[in-house]
Amino acid sequence: MVDLHIHTTATPHHSTWMPTELAATAAKSGLLAIAATDHNTTASVAALQEAGKRYGVQVIPGVEIDSGFHDKLWHTLVYGVEPDAPRLLGLCQAVFDRNMADARALQVRLIDQGFNLDDLETLDRPFNVADVGTTLARQNNLPQRNPTEDDESAGMRYILTQVPQGYNPVSVNEVVEVAHQCGGVAVLAHPGRSKGIYAIPATAEDLAGMAEVGLDGIEVFYPTHTREQRVFYSQIAKQHRLFLTGGSDSHHPHQSLASWPSDDVHVFLEHIKVL
Repeated sequence: MVDLHIHTTATPHHSTWMPTELAATAAKSGLLAIAATDHNTTASVAALQEAGKRYGVQVIPGVEIDSGFHDKLWHTLVYGVEPDAPRLLGLCQAVFDRNMADARALQVRLIDQGFNLDDLETLDRPFNVADVGTTLARQNNLPQRNPTEDDESAGMRYILTQVPQGYNPVSVNEVVEVAHQCGGVAVLAHPGRSKGIYAIPATAEDLAGMAEVGLDGIEVFYPTHTREQRVFYSQIAKQHRLFLTGGSDSHHPHQSLASWPSDDVHVFLEHIKVL
């Protein structure tokens, strides 16, 4: 049993798994292997690998990169790259730098348009594009806001649809290129997840396009994917010869780890030499 998508305290502001606690819980849960996939950083990979050795759990190095493709936002997982690989660290830094630059530029543009963003200045850390979106929706009466959206999703929808070139994430192409340069693989995270503008389920056309630029796999097994989605994405993976992976996307100890059968993802595990 494996869980190939977990976040630790290295994921800024919204994850609380400590590496030692995570490794111990994974071992107690009977997991063969887990992966450290923090957002845009590999800072906890080494610590989790050390903890994994103590508890008899193999830890696959990974990272989840904020990315874009065909005017949509995606999360792309990179596996099998040493956490201190210069090209991978450069990619993580590029994501951070672009996000911070876009956030500052958006702040200026939106204030010029008459929006109130005072709460941004009360944050005790550098703010990013998601912070701008959240503040925008919370402090302003956005036109045509969907009442079912949370502040972050509503604000980001406004930015992405109403502010041309307001957010310029690295492309999935760039993530794939860096992963391959470093000897790793790139996998699309939670393609069927639905979370407003942030996660619109991937279509066959989306995945064909990403496969064409070198995407290696799809996270078919994900807690919110329906049986129909798992079947659909498995078929797409077979069509384009993509790896199948699966994970929990757990951020906190109160969120259960996944236990996906290793047989379901054995081609991926064999490729990165876990089995």
